Amino acid sequence: MSCKSKIKLKLLKDGKIVVDAIFSLPKELQGVLKEGGSVDPILALHLVFNNVAKVEDESGMEVDLVRLIEKLQGNLSSSALLVLLDLMKRGRKVVPGATENDLVLLNEKVVIHVLDEDADISVEELYNMVDNAIKQGYRFIVAIVDMYGDVTYYEVTKTSFPKIERSGEFI
Repeated sequence: MSCKSKIKLKLLKDGKIVVDAIFSLPKELQGVLKEGGSVDPILALHLVFNNVAKVEDESGMEVDLVRLIEKLQGNLSSSALLVLLDLMKRGRKVVPGATENDLVLLNEKVVIHVLDEDADISVEELYNMVDNAIKQGYRFIVAIVDMYGDVTYYEVTKTSFPKIERSGEFI
């Protein structure tokens, strides 16, 4: 374990990552991590990439970034990682949300849903996500990641889709 690392994570055989030890907790992670608690794979990658944390497997062997990515490939959305990095660079406290494509801004009551620029999403699916976020008191933002890794944010508010009654005229 390097002296520079502030957090020691453990990669379990089932693929979960837990906080093994916290030597010094960066301000932006206060309230997000606690010893013994689980860590989302996206956040773990971010911490390792920025030399804030080191990961060991259950035998005590250090897990480098490449091996960590290989282990977590099924649990990871690369677009969500890009958005997470962008938000943390902007000084936001971010935690993973309910799905692998959701992030939550702590202390701001904002849910960010991450999509690739070529992703298909139905109006009904988007409407339901916005509706659920608003019912829980959150603002809903869609982050679109383009093929160059640039992120554009759009706030989505609830709207209604009233049925057009047949009155002989069609709009």
